[in-house]
Amino acid sequence: MAALKFIAQPFGKKEVMTKKRSAPSELDELDLRARIAALETTNAHLATKVAELSFLSTAAERLCATLDRDEIARIVLDCTAVAVEQRQRPRFVIVRAGNAIALAGVASLGEPEAAEAIRTHAADIERLLRAGDAASLGGYLLIPIPGDRQEPALGAVVVAVDGHPPLSRDAIRRLVKLSALAGRGLTNARMLAHSIAAGVTDELTGAFNRRYFERRLADELKRARRLGDKLSVLLFDLDRFKSINDIHGHPSGDRVLCAVADAISAAVRDIDVVTRWGGEEFAVIAPGSDGEDAVNIAERVRHAVGELSLQLLDGEKIGVTVSCGIAWVTADIHTPAQCVAAADRCLLEAKAAGRDRVVALRDAPAHQGRAVDANERNSREHRGAARRS
Repeated sequence: MAALKFIAQPFGKKEVMTKKRSAPSELDELDLRARIAALETTNAHLATKVAELSFLSTAAERLCATLDRDEIARIVLDCTAVAVEQRQRPRFVIVRAGNAIALAGVASLGEPEAAEAIRTHAADIERLLRAGDAASLGGYLLIPIPGDRQEPALGAVVVAVDGHPPLSRDAIRRLVKLSALAGRGLTNARMLAHSIAAGVTDELTGAFNRRYFERRLADELKRARRLGDKLSVLLFDLDRFKSINDIHGHPSGDRVLCAVADAISAAVRDIDVVTRWGGEEFAVIAPGSDGEDAVNIAERVRHAVGELSLQLLDGEKIGVTVSCGIAWVTADIHTPAQCVAAADRCLLEAKAAGRDRVVALRDAPAHQGRAVDANERNSREHRGAARRS
């Protein structure tokens, strides 16, 4: 009996152990299912975010490509249809025009209806724009286009809500972010318009003009002296530009100037100021740079211009090169006239030495503030391979 009892006990334990093993297995299965569900939820959330980022990237790319207010409004209307996932939903864009509110664009709705909605709710729209608040108004959802502290809203994206399916949270969030992008676009467009109105932009190339250069250089020099900061002036001159005008005509010459201005603007830093100094000369103000930093900027510009292949109005393709002279703030160079004169002397040497090169002030401290003379052997020259235009 004792033996039988002894044998039975292990079997009983095995049964108990078997039950204990099966219990964790069931819990593991439940835990796995929960994890899978959580992962599916996370994946769905990530897919939504990816779609939203793709939408915003496309919208930003389109908005950055123009500084025309009406074109910005058309882009916003197109992107709004994507944001709300319903192209036939009525929508329009309003902007401030002085003290008035103007209709900038409309889609899936007649302009008279949109204008009537603006007139009917003018006081409420004005209040919402001053506060920068989104709100439902007369059957529409008004999403402000943000501005700055002085002007919280530059306008608004207005979308019909009455008689249409409710907008999802995701759709409203996309609209808010789209409005923020539109705000940057309208701000840039307004700045360009103000620049043109103030007479500081060159009409042909879109670069700032000489008047702006002189005023901005004076301001930057004051700031550099106050903060002990660096500042450089780079003068660029198109090599043999007169021959382009003489052979191909002035309209072709204008096309070359525009292309070179674009190349310079693309090659410099965001903080640099590109101006058309006059004729075929361009000047760049480079805050926070001197010496090698300024030379690197100039070399980027020289290479960018040298890589251009321009098709002129007569069908011929040509290349162009630029020469550059650089000066920067030193103990002896600290006024606008001194900076320009020193850079111009360097530019003249670059021309005399064969063109398509950069010439800067000397490295030696004892010679700072003095432009390189053409007869001196220790001048800093950064030569590129000569090219014929």
